[in-house]
This record gives sequence, structure tokens and C-alpha cells, in this order.
Amino acid sequence: MMYKKQNLPELTLRGLILGSILTIIFTASNVYLGLKVGLTFSSSIPAVVISMAVLSLFKTSNILENNMVQTQASAAGTLSSVIFVIPGLFMCGYWSEFPLWQTFMICLCGG
Repeated sequence: MMYKKQNLPELTLRGLILGSILTIIFTASNVYLGLKVGLTFSSSIPAVVISMAVLSLFKTSNILENNMVQTQASAAGTLSSVIFVIPGLFMCGYWSEFPLWQTFMICLCGG
């Protein structure tokens, strides 16, 4: 059986918008849960389910676009672990001088 090669778009504007929205939601909820309960969750599977549901409303959506949204939301959702790492380093005395603005900008950029 021969398969016809298709040129499927992966990086689309709706994918970037949906990924950004999911990123904001999952990062905020992970930070809240981390500070309130002391536990975070992996945002990979919820991001896949939500992006599949939303992208199925469009006729031209495909699996590559869904993968891009899931990867974006999952990678940025793990940024919320900064609520554990930075206070831990500060309490252990690893940082004698705390560069607040530099650390804030690095975290804001996703690093």
C-alpha cells in the first residue's frame, strides 16, 4: 500500500494561542497547588486532552499541531517548579546574595 505524503502545518497561530492559554492556566494552577498543598501535577496529559478537544472543532487541525500545543503547555507548565527550587537554595544558604531581578527575569523568560 502506498501512502501519499502530506504537507501538514505544525506551527500555526491557533496552536500558539492555545498553547499560550494552556501554559498560563497550568503554570498558575501548579504554582497555587505547590504553595497551598506542597504538590504539583504533570500538565502533559491534561494539555493533550484539552488541545485535542479544542482543535477538533477546526477542520484543518492535525496531530502535529496538537503535539506542538502539548509540548508547549507541558514544557512551560514545569516552570512552576521554581517555587520549590529557589526558596530551597535560599534557605540552604547556597545564595548569599540573592539577585532578585536577575532571577525574576530568567524565570519570566522560561529558564
